[in-house]
Amino acid sequence: MADLKKIMLDEIRRNPQIQTSLIAETEELIDTELEKTEDNIQAVALAYLDEMGYRRRADNIELAKQMIRDCSEGYDTVIIKKKREVETDLFEKATVAELRDAMDVCLLDSVTTIQNQLYNLTNRQYEYAVEVLYNLYSEDERRIGLGAEDFETFEELLNRYGQEGWEFDTIYSEPVKNGNNRKFVVFKKARQE
Repeated sequence: MADLKKIMLDEIRRNPQIQTSLIAETEELIDTELEKTEDNIQAVALAYLDEMGYRRRADNIELAKQMIRDCSEGYDTVIIKKKREVETDLFEKATVAELRDAMDVCLLDSVTTIQNQLYNLTNRQYEYAVEVLYNLYSEDERRIGLGAEDFETFEELLNRYGQEGWEFDTIYSEPVKNGNNRKFVVFKKARQE
């Protein structure tokens, strides 16, 4: 049978709204047990730079050596200060009732997210752009020597608007008057609120 507490903890940890752990940073003084000589300080400084991912430049080495000298003051051996991160699980000793309360918060968060998405879908407002064309060209109609500024295919028009977040809505033609047959290409984009 599945461990109910583990299932609940996994579900709670998936929710980004709930903090499940706490990371505390502590500093430790570590005794290298090396005699405090300039060579040992130099060696520990180089090892420290390598471990931390710093480059072995002269200024970095001098800073590391000075830090080690400061930490080792009052000691007979080389002492180095390191930071350590300790992660504490906030739900480690939680009771099933406390986990249920956290699950209720997760459920409320999920329901609120779904409700907001449904609201946005049902109350979506659009802005529109209309491109007026006299001809719709395909790539095979491109004449040699015409650049992109002189000639745009229907596919290029759709791609240009699509890159800006517009989606094709409709196309319609104006009744023929005086030999002009204009086409209206309509694009729409959801308004950002």
